[in-house]
Amino acid sequence: MSLSLTGQKNFVFKNWAGIYSCKPQLYFQPYDVDEVVQIVNDARSQKKTVVTVGSGHSPSNMCITDEWLMNLDNINEVLKFEENIEQHYADITVDAGIRVYQVNEWLAKKGYAIQNLGSISEQSVAGIISTGTHGSSPFHGLVSSNFVNLTIVNGKGEILFLDSENNPEIFKAALLSLGKIGIIVKATIRVVPAFNIRSTQEVLNFDTLLEKWDTLWTSCEFVRVWWYPYCRKCILWRGIKTEEEVTPARKSWWGTRLGRFFYEFLLYVSVRIYPRLTPFIEEFVFNRQYGKVETFGNGDKAISTSVEGLNMDCLFSQFVDEWGCPLENGPEILRSLDHSISQAASNNEFFVHVPIEVRCSNTTLPNEPLDYSSRTATSPGPVYGNIIRPYLDNTPSQCRYVPLSDVTNSQLTLYINATIYRPFHYNTPIQRWFTLFEETMDAAGGKPHWAKNFLGSTRYSNGIVKEEAQYDDFEMRGMAKRVQEWYGDDLIEFRKVRREQDPENIFLSNKEWALINGIVDQKEL
Repeated sequence: MSLSLTGQKNFVFKNWAGIYSCKPQLYFQPYDVDEVVQIVNDARSQKKTVVTVGSGHSPSNMCITDEWLMNLDNINEVLKFEENIEQHYADITVDAGIRVYQVNEWLAKKGYAIQNLGSISEQSVAGIISTGTHGSSPFHGLVSSNFVNLTIVNGKGEILFLDSENNPEIFKAALLSLGKIGIIVKATIRVVPAFNIRSTQEVLNFDTLLEKWDTLWTSCEFVRVWWYPYCRKCILWRGIKTEEEVTPARKSWWGTRLGRFFYEFLLYVSVRIYPRLTPFIEEFVFNRQYGKVETFGNGDKAISTSVEGLNMDCLFSQFVDEWGCPLENGPEILRSLDHSISQAASNNEFFVHVPIEVRCSNTTLPNEPLDYSSRTATSPGPVYGNIIRPYLDNTPSQCRYVPLSDVTNSQLTLYINATIYRPFHYNTPIQRWFTLFEETMDAAGGKPHWAKNFLGSTRYSNGIVKEEAQYDDFEMRGMAKRVQEWYGDDLIEFRKVRREQDPENIFLSNKEWALINGIVDQKEL
């Protein structure tokens, strides 16, 4: 029997931020890989397209469809666990629908941990690599570099095993596929002995951040900064691996129910009634959460599990525009953004929300596998699952790998994350701020994170281009022409793999998104 007869009708999908929703013709939650294959073959025979979603945490509309939607939450088992005692790591093979937090919980019982995480662990194992998730570390890079292999169902209904030796070119595309190569159904992840993180959280002035820029980012294994431009202060969080016992979590003013509600209410007032209140809200919230005194070199210390240390509270529904660029360009970028934010506030043009997240990663890769026999539970840096750079990796390609002891800012990617909250799910205008932010990042050698709310420009779009006044404030214009310039031959190879693995365009459901951003061109549709 065709599984399309069992697909759920009248299902409404909404992403985590609540910005986008859709009502697909059919919604599927298969229970095994054979059902996934059958659904793909049914889509081929009925000339339908299929989108696969996990937690829906991406704030963009890249997974919105009016045809078929699939979720793999029921394909969520741990399949194999193999320890390599001599090299001090283990490989865990899982169904790709399992959520990252479920893997975290399973590994903790075995005394192991995922090496590097993004800000959350709600994503599926397939989803966490499909758009280029990274953490915040001068030693660790894309989370996909921890993956040893993948199994996918391609657009021809074939089950393919992918790793560095088996179908390496398809593997290179599938490690950051945007869901356009096939459906990831299994994955093997390289993990390390469980570790805690001893972190220091410091208040520093914006000028101190710029002054210490050259040494700050390589000072610990994990580093991130939250920038509050209106009060010209930052929070610097730095962490190292430790075997010390966990201490009580840091107290959070907005972590309380009252504090969280009050903050969202203040944002609502500033968004809906009086935008000029925004800088005063920032100062009030910062002082309540962190105090007024600079504590650089003498911050608040805590010890947490790796998951608690690397994950963070994303607070409320939000638009997010994140770009990556060479870290060495950071001071110039931040000075420019600081001036623009100040001028815009003075002229009542736009106001930004905080914090603006500033992070780094080391996405360089060695030329050959490394020897890990001398590692300990607290050794810094990754144990690579693969050393393949995905075709659509948005980080600077000119950076070259060096041993961890020699890492400087020249090896690192700077990520800046501009967040605009949607208090109580009301939209906040973003077009002026995000456009200025993107122009600044583009000029500094940056590229957008694929899964975020980047807007682009009608100057760069392919496909149908409207008059500027016809676009909604938060509507994506597209980046196709810039994407073609940025990725060059890598984009050509990605498109080639995509056409070979999905010749009938089963995975091109949101054709407009793919077209305006250069993932496909018009003749492929």
